[in-house]
Amino acid sequence: MWPARVIRDGSVPNNSSVVLVVETYGLRLLLTGDVESAAQVAVRSAIGGATIDVVKVPHHGSRMAEETFPAAVNPKVALVSVGRDNDYGHPAPGTMALWEATGATIGRTDLDGDLAVLGDLSLVRRGVIGE
Repeated sequence: MWPARVIRDGSVPNNSSVVLVVETYGLRLLLTGDVESAAQVAVRSAIGGATIDVVKVPHHGSRMAEETFPAAVNPKVALVSVGRDNDYGHPAPGTMALWEATGATIGRTDLDGDLAVLGDLSLVRRGVIGE
């Protein structure tokens, strides 16, 4: 579904990330790559009011989030793929607060290790390697 056009605000490579809506077994997943705020606005418009069950939180939960995107997506499960103790400070606390406000079950790879979402939308956390 994305990129539909080039966005020059922020990082062009990040905003050119492939964004997919995947429908499988009655579930809808939004896979967002590293899109930043300007691209998130466009993605939000493109999905309209579609029900999203699972979202891969954009750009590792960076501060480059569009503040209405989490509420508009309103997922049941939000996954943050992020390295532990990364140099970028991802995920940003303010961005995480926006996702937490949706009421979604949140999984973070830095805290929870490998994550799996089951068909009933339960989240399996496999633990961080080395702990």
